[in-house]
Amino acid sequence: MSALDVTFVTADRTVWTGQAAQVVVPAVDGSMGILPQMQPTLAILGTGAVRIISQDGDVQELAVEGGFVSVDSDVVTIGVDDAKPVDSAASGN
Repeated sequence: MSALDVTFVTADRTVWTGQAAQVVVPAVDGSMGILPQMQPTLAILGTGAVRIISQDGDVQELAVEGGFVSVDSDVVTIGVDDAKPVDSAASGN
C-alpha cells in the first residue's frame, strides 16, 4: 500500500510528521483530498480543518487559517502560521 510522507509545520514548530494514507485540506476554492500518486499540486489554504488519516485509520484534525500545501511524488508539505486541535479551536482556547 502506498503512503504519503507528510510534514506539517508552523513558523516555529513541527505540528505533525509521518506517513499517511490520506490528507484533506481546506483549499481556498474548496476541500481538497490528497491521496498517493496524486499529480503535483500547490494550493493556498483557507480557514478550516486539516485532516490527516494515518495508514492504520487514526485521524488527526487541526484547525488552520490560511497557509499552503505542496504535493509532489507522494511528499506532502503543509505550512501554516498556526494550527490548533479542532476541539480547542472551537472552544476558543
